[in-house]
Amino acid sequence: MFTGNAYILLFFIYGLAFFTMGIASLLQSNRYESDFPLQVALPYLGGFGLIHGATEWIIMARISGLVPEFHRHLLVSGSFFNGLSFVFLWLFGAHLIYWSSYWRQILKRMPLVIYGVWVSAFIILFSYFGLDSLHWLFIEDVFSRYFIGFPGALITGIALFHHAKDTDNLMLKTVAMKMRALGFFFVLYGCLAGLVVSQKNFFPSNIINRVTFYSLLGFPVEVGRAFSAIAITILVVNLIRIFEWETKRRLDRLTQKQVIHQHRSEFGREIHDVIIQHMFVIGLQINGMISNEDDPEKEDSLKKIRHDLDWVTEQMRSYIEQGPEPIIQIEDLQHALLELSNQFKNNWDLPVEYIDKMPDFTYGTLSKQTMTQLYYIVQEALWNAFKHSGASEVKLISRSTMTSILVNVIDNGKGFDATKGDLFDQHFGLKNMEERTSSINGRLTITSNQKGTSVAITVPWEEINNE
Repeated sequence: MFTGNAYILLFFIYGLAFFTMGIASLLQSNRYESDFPLQVALPYLGGFGLIHGATEWIIMARISGLVPEFHRHLLVSGSFFNGLSFVFLWLFGAHLIYWSSYWRQILKRMPLVIYGVWVSAFIILFSYFGLDSLHWLFIEDVFSRYFIGFPGALITGIALFHHAKDTDNLMLKTVAMKMRALGFFFVLYGCLAGLVVSQKNFFPSNIINRVTFYSLLGFPVEVGRAFSAIAITILVVNLIRIFEWETKRRLDRLTQKQVIHQHRSEFGREIHDVIIQHMFVIGLQINGMISNEDDPEKEDSLKKIRHDLDWVTEQMRSYIEQGPEPIIQIEDLQHALLELSNQFKNNWDLPVEYIDKMPDFTYGTLSKQTMTQLYYIVQEALWNAFKHSGASEVKLISRSTMTSILVNVIDNGKGFDATKGDLFDQHFGLKNMEERTSSINGRLTITSNQKGTSVAITVPWEEINNE
């Protein structure tokens, strides 16, 4: 049998688990910029943990009878904070879920709208009934669980399952398993805290409620909630350790860059000090021969040799700057895209704005061949914008995720009908882009209307280390 003291201990542990999770999440959330979506969403999880933990302690204080004169006030405040905590849980899931930007924005606004309606009803009912009758308060609590708590937990669970799949691709099998387990326990908690509510005379609370749960399983639903809370906290604290792996990857990547830079410097000095200097001396000798040559034909031949020698020297200098490594650093791509945008802007008066959203650290790299193909795809997209769109504004955007690199070319030109089934067969440039994208296992997405055209190229990383 569960007595009052057992419930007090239960709610203390329940609240402590979520409070611990909230503090751990908030301490981790601002360490550094990360490509892991979990890092971006952690402040919302921290808000949920702290507020929800405080809610359980408010319930603990109420059932302990320590402040009986504030019993009704604790009921009201507990219900209010419980609904607010569910908003943070929903926002946590909304920042993780894989939806398009438009639908994600809607998903992020929905809990705020629902909570706004809920608070308005809360204030109206409180103004009408006051603390004399709290029947309205229990109905409000049920509605916050149905319309905010359960959907928020469900969205969070689904998002975590999707991210577990991406984590699998990074060869982090243990982390992926923990992420799936976390998603499962959030869904379980959503069912226990969002669907198993106080018994009321309306559906579904008249069927699925605390009384039914106890009669079927022999223990109160709060035990299941507390167990879920402890499991969620343990998994969140363990998952936060993924950022230690990321830090190690950052350090490894910096070390790799230093080694490559040192190799370039040594290789460049060797070529510069021996080969290029010797070619410079040969060039001076040819200049002397040209000055002393009276035969126009021989003079032209010597000038051509000198021109070819200068070209070879310039190629050698370019080779030194580029380096011979087979894996190109991401900075090389960023520099190439910036130069490409400046080329169209300066030479063809196409107003290209390059927006670089690439972080300092990425989870993979691209081979030289893939990088070259990606460059030519972007170049073709810009050529199409220049020749056909009549755009007054073009944006070239690069970004990355855990699994891929994304490049977008967006213009505000006249657009075209992108729904034709034979679109790539009719346009050689588009067909060329599609073939290049396919050759590097990428995905090409083209959308166009009267307001402009968007070309999106997604290319998966080619190098994934088993950490």
